[in-house]
Amino acid sequence: MLFFSVTLKMKKKSFSFFLLFSLFMSFSTCFTTAQDCSPKNPDLFHVGVVLNLDSVIGKVAERCISMALSDFYAVHHPYNNSKIVLHVRDSRGDAVIAASAALDLIKNVGVQAIIGPQTSAEAEFLAKMGSVAHVPIISFSAISSSLSPTRFPYFIQFAQNDSSQVKAIAAVLKAYEYKEVYLIHDDSNSGTAVVPYLIDGLQEIGAHVHRRIVLPDGIKGTAIEDILRELGHTSTGGGVFIVHLSLSLGNSFFLHVKEMGMIKSGYKWIIMSGLTDFMSYMEPSVLSSMKDVVGIKTHVPLSGPHRRFMAKWRKQFGKEYSKERLKLNVFGLWAYDATFATAKAVNRAILCLRRKPPCPEVAYNSSSSSRDFFNMSVSQMGSEVLKQMKETRYRTGVSGYVHLVNGELQSSSFEIVNVKEKSQKIGYWNPKDGLFWSMSSSINVKEDHQVVQRPRSVLDATSSNNVLRIGVPIKIVFPQFINISRSYSNDKKPIVTGFSYEVFMNVMKNLQYTGTYEFFPYENENGEPKGDYNELIQQVHDKVYDAVVGDITILANRSKYVGFTQPYTVSGVRMVVPIKKDDNGSSWWFMKPLTTELWLTTILIIVLKGFLVWIFERKENPEFQGTTSEVVGKVLSQSFSIYIFANQEKLQSNYSRFVLGLWTFAVFILVSSYTANLTSILTVENLEPTVTNLDTIYKDGKNVGYQDGSFVFDLLKRRGFNESRLRKLSSLKEYANALANGSISAFVDEIPYINVFLSKYCRQFTVAGPTYRTGGFGFVFRKDNPMLEKISEAVLNFTEGDHMNMIEKKWFGNEACAEMLEF
Repeated sequence: MLFFSVTLKMKKKSFSFFLLFSLFMSFSTCFTTAQDCSPKNPDLFHVGVVLNLDSVIGKVAERCISMALSDFYAVHHPYNNSKIVLHVRDSRGDAVIAASAALDLIKNVGVQAIIGPQTSAEAEFLAKMGSVAHVPIISFSAISSSLSPTRFPYFIQFAQNDSSQVKAIAAVLKAYEYKEVYLIHDDSNSGTAVVPYLIDGLQEIGAHVHRRIVLPDGIKGTAIEDILRELGHTSTGGGVFIVHLSLSLGNSFFLHVKEMGMIKSGYKWIIMSGLTDFMSYMEPSVLSSMKDVVGIKTHVPLSGPHRRFMAKWRKQFGKEYSKERLKLNVFGLWAYDATFATAKAVNRAILCLRRKPPCPEVAYNSSSSSRDFFNMSVSQMGSEVLKQMKETRYRTGVSGYVHLVNGELQSSSFEIVNVKEKSQKIGYWNPKDGLFWSMSSSINVKEDHQVVQRPRSVLDATSSNNVLRIGVPIKIVFPQFINISRSYSNDKKPIVTGFSYEVFMNVMKNLQYTGTYEFFPYENENGEPKGDYNELIQQVHDKVYDAVVGDITILANRSKYVGFTQPYTVSGVRMVVPIKKDDNGSSWWFMKPLTTELWLTTILIIVLKGFLVWIFERKENPEFQGTTSEVVGKVLSQSFSIYIFANQEKLQSNYSRFVLGLWTFAVFILVSSYTANLTSILTVENLEPTVTNLDTIYKDGKNVGYQDGSFVFDLLKRRGFNESRLRKLSSLKEYANALANGSISAFVDEIPYINVFLSKYCRQFTVAGPTYRTGGFGFVFRKDNPMLEKISEAVLNFTEGDHMNMIEKKWFGNEACAEMLEF
């Protein structure tokens, strides 16, 4: 029967048939009898998770799923308190066990969705089961092209379909002018389903599959060697091979490929994403055998949500699972996004159903012979969740842009990588722009004794002889960031130095860029700035320069015309003002810890305390009796007792003792506060600013300074300042003098510049007021530069490393106040 066709190719087919038949009959009983299969607690939404917990994908995915729910409910309140509860089951990599686990989850637990069947066999089985029970089956790792939501209406493929990489492979073959290939794949569902798509894709570019080799699951090493030996003879010592294998089989296969001497000139190997995405889990011996093997790898955009998730993952699991090499993979990211999307869909589904009148249960009728005995009633909740899932679309996924169309995750970009060189990126492909190559690619491919060089990158195409033309601003103030020496070297090229320059060169070095650089000062014939930063940036847009390196601030209006890398400095604009002068040389300095009002109150309480004690003791205590002068002496003595010396007179009244107890407590508090304040005054320098807000300066009609050529001038004008009140400053000394003589009340500049200024003048000036956010300093490229994203990634990686700290200390860390820097 068709319904049992998903049974794996096991040695004992009769046993599998009997077990699966029993499972389905039990599954049918759940619905055909009066048994209640709904969740026991209607306030909770039960979701099953079926994973192979012994596999790399399963271990990573289990943690990602838990993190997704935790993150979702940290910012979203579950509607009607219907919070998702996970029920995890271990499939142990067996489709039969996975089916049994799913049956238990649906029948006994009452789950209303299931996440995670990993293999295509598991997913196909559970997809049929979900279609019967109206339970959405959400898979993030079953990428087989045969698993279409058209066949299985309750199946959600939250992973890129295998066939989505076919066009990327065809583009690589076309670029290298390959016309004939050998296709090697396993006999799994995923391995065979992509073959028709691959054949069609090759035909579109005029290529074809010369021979197709199918490796059965569990094939031994000798059998692999026999196949490779035969291939070596039929391919006449060379050829192009496309490999689509699982991780375990791929490891064994390429070890034998190396042993057979087939990783050499003449043999070209291209591996598909199903293997390339797991390169981080390959043994070093396997990777070393894959010299110049080209891989198609799923591209994950470097976004804010992705970076935050990666940081959280490293913090929670990096050390604990380092021995198991549980590095985060793309399937883990898809598992996170799938769970997050499921939680959103559940919230929307519950809200939608609460707004509707109670819906009668609907019968699921099918004419298929495989479902004749499933005449059952099903809940509407699964259908509503499925509907909401299919409408999933958001840009903040940790794996990138999440967009489901008819229950399938839409394909995005792929990276073309060199497997041997630690997954070196040599190119990219996306559906919109097609194939383009990395500027660091150095792989040559030989065919018919001719060298076919990689196509030039977009950056190369705009540069003469692979030379990167870089514009450099002329700095009058803060040459620590970028500086061009007026003395020229022997080759008549300007000498560029500075913090920005050094960061840029290290970033490009990490990208293994093999081209050369040519720096062009943006200056006129007199060596002065030819224009402001906006005009310099415009030169990149006009293709005069390929890039600009310097202290260029990332601004929204600039981003309309050029592309910026990620920032390599802190961002923001602040105000610097003088510090209030504090004169501690006064002879009354010891009075400063307490205010005048507190001093007067303390004296009054001292006198009152002595007077009260005398009132309570004068009748019965002879020590408080006598002449007027003696009484006054006794009162003053009691007033300053505890504060100066211990009581000499014995107290007889309980009222007096009570007053003395209160006074003792007050003295301890008063003395402690006085001591702390006095210590602070004498040991800590007072850095209180003279002005705390830019609005105060505006209302008082005072002047404000700004750096010559800075966009801060426009910012101040937008804040309402008239040009007559703005003072242009061109050096650190001008900054300090203008603040000291009062010609300006403050100067406004970006935080990196302020840090440099305060490294010399932190004793006289300080920052004040709020921070006005900007994008920080970034490097400028054209918007259509395909390497922009990778350079941004390299900038982030470099700024997080120790080398960045060394460069900061080199350029900013030798001043007296260097500890105040905020880079």
